[in-house]
Amino acid sequence: MKQLKQIICAGLVLSSALSVQSGFAQGPTPAVETAQVTLSQNDNLARLPGTVISLRDALLSAEISGRLEWLAEVGEHVEKGQTIARIDDHLLKLQLRNDQAQIKRIQADMDYQRRQQQRLSKLLQNNSVAKNELDQVESRIGILQQDLAIAKINAERAQYQLERSQVIAPFSGVIARREMNLGELTQVGSPLLRLVDTQRLEISVNAPLRVARFNQPGTMVAVHRDNQEISTEIRGAVPVGDERSRMMELRLELDDKEWLIGEAVTVELAQAASQQQLSVPRDALVLREQAVYVFRVDADGKAQRVEVKPGAGQGNQISVTGELQSGDTVIVRGAENLKDGQTLKILTASAG
Repeated sequence: MKQLKQIICAGLVLSSALSVQSGFAQGPTPAVETAQVTLSQNDNLARLPGTVISLRDALLSAEISGRLEWLAEVGEHVEKGQTIARIDDHLLKLQLRNDQAQIKRIQADMDYQRRQQQRLSKLLQNNSVAKNELDQVESRIGILQQDLAIAKINAERAQYQLERSQVIAPFSGVIARREMNLGELTQVGSPLLRLVDTQRLEISVNAPLRVARFNQPGTMVAVHRDNQEISTEIRGAVPVGDERSRMMELRLELDDKEWLIGEAVTVELAQAASQQQLSVPRDALVLREQAVYVFRVDADGKAQRVEVKPGAGQGNQISVTGELQSGDTVIVRGAENLKDGQTLKILTASAG
């Protein structure tokens, strides 16, 4: 009888132990958050530095020699056609007056020779003078006509140079730099100041020649500045590379007047043809030394481990290759300690 009681007690203890062990093995159902596998365009992009530049940036020079009398101030905004520099024009005015006096002298001589021609023509009809005298007067008139033409050209040249004593702004902009100071003697071609149009801007970026076929004029690209991103169009491309750098220049349109000339930006340019690839939120990846995988939620609501190979990332998404399909549900929160085949409790679907 005593032996029977011991056997019953042992059975009860064993049953209790198995029940506890079974409870530990099953454990609580883990709560997870999920997101959808999406099909997106995967662009192989190169992030290259660019610079904001002006469409009109000119180093204006003197067209005549002389002493610099006045020059616009650095930082001053000037309009097209406004005087921005003035050179001493005293000698030019004297030269113009001299040329004009020369014209009047020649014209007076021509008037006299024409009256003389008329008188000799009448006398020749009466055989009162020799014909060679009339020929000499007519020859003199021809020479004076050429002298008058030369004098008028000289006067026009003097007038032209006089007008060039004032340097005129070829477009509206801001004086960015002075190259000379007041009182200095200018020579023809001497740089005076730099004029920059701050309203008409674009972006210059040097890119490898291999990206030329993927970035033609009219292509839209992304440009980043600090925390700002804009989408703009490639205005022009110069597919002529330096033999050392193998780089070409691209020009991008920029309509925003708030960007500053010389400002550094980052331009995203395609390096290969765009492809469609599956992408998941970055948080869905479980990273281990031997493998990278995600947990997919199967039709029975259980975790299914799927090994993947991560690719390029963009923002919170990352492209992957593996046995996944667009629309599959993957776990983005609570996947670290999951086991393959484990039953899940789905809390919410993440927007990630």
